[in-house]
Amino acid sequence: MTPPAPGSQGSERVDYVDPRDRVVTQGGRAAGPPDGLLRRYAATVCTDHGGRVLLYRRTASAPAYPGHYDVLIGGAVRSGEEYRAAALRELREELGWEQAPGLAEAYRIRVDDPHGACFLTVHRWLADRAPRPDPREIAWCGFVAPLAVLTGGYTPLVPAGAEAVRRLFPC
Repeated sequence: MTPPAPGSQGSERVDYVDPRDRVVTQGGRAAGPPDGLLRRYAATVCTDHGGRVLLYRRTASAPAYPGHYDVLIGGAVRSGEEYRAAALRELREELGWEQAPGLAEAYRIRVDDPHGACFLTVHRWLADRAPRPDPREIAWCGFVAPLAVLTGGYTPLVPAGAEAVRRLFPC
């Protein structure tokens, strides 16, 4: 999960929030937030019953972090959408999971990255079935040990995804 590069998903409407995550205005996703406001993103870290985390490689054509590995399945929160609803929508769109019983918010942080500042809400979900990845967004995916994500040669790794592994799976 990573904020998109400017110019992608231009027609999608999103909320722009103040530094306390309160909605101030709406606008086109590609336009970017007005000065002092932030975007909102929702993502999910999926695990299996063995405690492994779902790792995926973004496609070479991804607008942000092309070809990078990540553990965050997610994207922009649309106007009027709650973080949890956005996380569920992204699981459906990217991995074919229509439902995610037990999906729970793990943490919310402000992220400053090359595509601008945003609030990122990370959820956690114990997957109860195999993913059906959308090949337009995911080049490869598989469940791996959390420590292997950080030390197993999965590079380059999206910074927010690496942070999620460190927070959710302390060594």
